[in-house]
Amino acid sequence: MAKYMAQAAIALQVLMVLACVAWYMFWFTLPILDARNWIRSILDPKANVDFLGIRGSIWLNQIFVWILVAVLAYPVIELRKRIKAAKTNPKSEEKPKISIWQQPIILKGPLGMLTLADVIFISIIVFLTVWYTVKNCVDRAKLIDAAKQKPGAHSRSSQKLEYVGIYLGKAAEIPMTLLWIPVSRASPLLRVSGIPFERAVKYHIWLGSSCIWLLIAHGVVFFGYYPMIHDVSGLWSWKTRGIAVFPGIISLAAGVLMLATAFEKVRREMFNLFFITHQLYLVFLLFFLFHCQSQMVYVVIPVLLFFLDRFMRMVQSRKAVDVLSTRLLPSGAIELKFAKPANLEYNALSFLYVLFPTVSKIEWHPFSVASSPLDGSNQICIYIKPLGGYTKNLHDALVESKAHKEAGKIKCPFGFKLSVEGPYGDETDFYLKKKSLILVAGGIGVTPFLAILRDVLHRHRLQQEDVPTSIKLIFCVRSARDICLLDTLNPEDILPGYEQRVQISVHVFITSKEEVLKDGELESMEGVVPYESYRNTRTDERALSFYGHPIDEVQAMSAMAAAGDTKWVAATVFATVMGYVIIWGLFNQFIGGHYTNYVRALLYCVAMFLAVCGCGGAVMYFWDRSLKNTNLKGSTQDLVNSMPPSPVKDGHALQAGGDLESLGASPRTAWRGDVTLGRRPDWQGMFGEFAELYRGKNVGVLVSGGSKMQEDVAARCKHHNSLQGSEVAFHYHSVSFEL
Repeated sequence: MAKYMAQAAIALQVLMVLACVAWYMFWFTLPILDARNWIRSILDPKANVDFLGIRGSIWLNQIFVWILVAVLAYPVIELRKRIKAAKTNPKSEEKPKISIWQQPIILKGPLGMLTLADVIFISIIVFLTVWYTVKNCVDRAKLIDAAKQKPGAHSRSSQKLEYVGIYLGKAAEIPMTLLWIPVSRASPLLRVSGIPFERAVKYHIWLGSSCIWLLIAHGVVFFGYYPMIHDVSGLWSWKTRGIAVFPGIISLAAGVLMLATAFEKVRREMFNLFFITHQLYLVFLLFFLFHCQSQMVYVVIPVLLFFLDRFMRMVQSRKAVDVLSTRLLPSGAIELKFAKPANLEYNALSFLYVLFPTVSKIEWHPFSVASSPLDGSNQICIYIKPLGGYTKNLHDALVESKAHKEAGKIKCPFGFKLSVEGPYGDETDFYLKKKSLILVAGGIGVTPFLAILRDVLHRHRLQQEDVPTSIKLIFCVRSARDICLLDTLNPEDILPGYEQRVQISVHVFITSKEEVLKDGELESMEGVVPYESYRNTRTDERALSFYGHPIDEVQAMSAMAAAGDTKWVAATVFATVMGYVIIWGLFNQFIGGHYTNYVRALLYCVAMFLAVCGCGGAVMYFWDRSLKNTNLKGSTQDLVNSMPPSPVKDGHALQAGGDLESLGASPRTAWRGDVTLGRRPDWQGMFGEFAELYRGKNVGVLVSGGSKMQEDVAARCKHHNSLQGSEVAFHYHSVSFEL
C-alpha cells in the first residue's frame, strides 16, 4: 500500500510541477509574437471562459494553474503522512552523499547565504523578468521606427519611453504574483516543497524588493514621459476607463515605504515601524487595482490564498489561551507552558506566533517549540529570552508587576492570557533520516534542539527504528547562567539508561572571559572541565515559577490552524477558490463592462471578501463544530498528570510570589560532556575531528544561532564536503524563525 501511495504522491507532484512550468512558459512566450498567437489560437477558442470574461490562454496559464497547485498540494501532504505512518522496515544507512540542491554554495553576499536551489530560483525569475522587458522593448522600438510618423503624434523617442514604462510595470507582475506565496505561513506550495521558514522569508524579501524596484523604474519612466509630451497633468489623472495614473502613484508610494522600512537594520532595530508600515500592503494592493484592475487576473489566486491564510490565522488566534505555568530561569529566560487540544499535530521543529495583549496589541513574534509531540501531555512549551524591547517588556512585566505581588502566585502579571497562531514548520522530520547529528546552538537558539532531543529520546523509548544514535550538541553562551536552559530537560526522565541506546554529548562554550570558577581545583584544568562537575558547583541557582488558573478552567489553543487537519484545510481552500470563481463570474455577468474601472476594482475586493469569509468561513464553521463534538475527555487529566508539583507548601503560599525550584545539575540529571571557558569554538579543528569520527557516514548539521555562527559552520561543512576523497557528508541545515 505504501508503494502505491508513494507513486500517487509522485504523480500529483509531477502535475504540480507541470502547472508551474505552464505559468512560467506563458510569461516566456508573451514577448514572442508567433508563439503568443499560436498559443492563443489553440487555447482561446477552446478554453475561453465567458462567464468570467477571461480569454482561455490567461485562464489556463494564470488562474487555473494556481488553483491546480493549491488543490493538489493537500492530497500530497496527506499521502506523505500516511506513507510515513505505514513505514515499518528500517533502512540501512546510505553511503555519504550530499544533496547539492540544499547545501550552501554562496556563504556571504548581498542576498545572504544561498543554496544551489536559491541561486537557480533567483536566476530563472531574473531571467524571465529581464527577457520579458528587453524583448518587448526591443521589438516595440523596431515597430515604432518602422511605422510612418502620423501628423500630431508624439515623437518616436517619447513613444519608446512610454512602452519601456509599460513593460517595466508588466514585468513587475511576475514577482508580484509569487511574493504572496512565501508570506503565507501555511502555504500549501511551501508545505509540499519543504521550503523552511527562513528561506521562505528570504524569497518574500527578494520577490518583494524586485517587484518594488521594477515599479519604481516604471514610475520614474512615466514621471519623465508626461513632461516630455507636455502633459504634466496626466500624472494626476484618474481615468474611469483603462489605466488610472494617480492611483498608481499612491500604490507606488506605499510600496516604497514598505521597502524602505524592510531593510534588515530597520527591521531588527525598529520592528514596530517595520510591522506597521508593512500593513500598507493593503493600500498598495487596493490602489494597484484602481490603477490597472485588468491586470489583477495575473495575481488574483495567490492573493486570494494569502487572504485566506490571514483569515484562518485570525480565526485561530481569536481564542484567548491560558498559560498553565511560567518559570523565570536564572538566565532571565522565560518558560511558558500553555494548553493545546489533544488533536493538534505538530513536529519537533515547529514554531508558533504568539501575541501577549498586555504587552502589545499588534506585535506577533515567532517562538520555537521546546516540547515534543511525543511528550504525552496536552501542553506546549516555549522559551523567551529578553533581548529586544518587546521581550524585555515581557520579562519586566513578570518580575516587577504590582498585580503579581498583590495576587501572589495565582495570577500572572500579563493575566495568563495570550493569542497563538500555528504551529508551523518543517513537516518532514528530516533530522530523523541521519543516524548522526551535530546540533550547533547559540544562546536561546538551543530551544528547537531541546525539542529534537526530546523527540529522539521518546522515539528510542518507543523502540522505533531509523532514529539518530549519535548526537553532539555544541552550545555557545555568554554567561554560565545561560546553561540553565539545558537543565530544563532531564534525559533520564524520558528514557532511563538512555546512553545504552543513544550517545548524546554536550559541549558548552562560555565565551565571556570574565567568568569566574567557584572551585579552585577546576581552575587548574585550563578552562575545560567536565559538564557534570561544572554544573554541580552551581546547585544554588533557582528558577521562580508561577501558576495559572485551575486545570478545569483552562482554555487551550485552537486546533483550527492553517496547517492543521489536512482534510478540513483542503476543503476550506477548495470552497474559497470555487466561491471566488462563482462570485466573480456572477459579477461579470450582471455588471459586465458597464461600470468604471474603480468600481470593478472594488468588486474584486468584494468577491475575495465573500469567498474567504463566506465560502471559506462556512467550511471553518463546520470544522469548529466538529472539533467541539470531538470527545476530548482525556485532555484535562493529561494536563493534570503533566503539571509540576503544587507551589503551595504546608498549605501556605510562598511569600516570594511563586515556587523556587533548583535547576542545578545532579549526577543523575547531568548531561555528559564538557564546558570550555573563555573561548569560542575552533570550528576548523572540531570539524576535522568530526570528519574522522563520522567517517563513512551521513551527518546532519543543524545550526540555530547568529549569522556569523551559521556562516562559519556552513563554511566548514562546505570545505569537508568538497574535499577530494572525503568519506563523510555533512548535511547543513539552518534553523531560524526570525523575520
